[in-house]
Amino acid sequence: MTDQNIPFSKQINIPPVWLIGTLLAMWFWSSFLPIAKFGGAWSKTLGALVIVGAMALAIWSVLQFQQADTPVHPRRKPTTLLKDGVYARSRNPIYLAMVLVALGAALCFGTIGALVPVVALIWILQDLFIAGEEHHIAQNFGDEWKEYASKTRRWI
Repeated sequence: MTDQNIPFSKQINIPPVWLIGTLLAMWFWSSFLPIAKFGGAWSKTLGALVIVGAMALAIWSVLQFQQADTPVHPRRKPTTLLKDGVYARSRNPIYLAMVLVALGAALCFGTIGALVPVVALIWILQDLFIAGEEHHIAQNFGDEWKEYASKTRRWI
């Protein structure tokens, strides 16, 4: 199925769009409903370091997809089951990186309220993307997937 056959609403229902929405919600909560402020320079520095580490994790993960010549897009059929490198430690390192970006941003915003959208992002990624993706991967890779999933944690 090509992108031209997929309705626009489904084309934009992808994890990076949810991350952007989460970051916007965090900004809103921190700006207009600043619940329990904390931190200062230390939290901004730590937040920035977490974001940089998350971006490195995301880049490493995507590079592994490219090296294996398998699609990164969650609606494309994978041609290879990634089990090495970062995928030996986490079945979903790109989603983990997205959550870490959001956590880093929450530290930068410096309010407890900014953590609420992070929890929502974890739920959305788990429910809207990971569950379905793992179902399709299990159908495509069968016993190879079962063995991998039994040895490798979903997040960390």
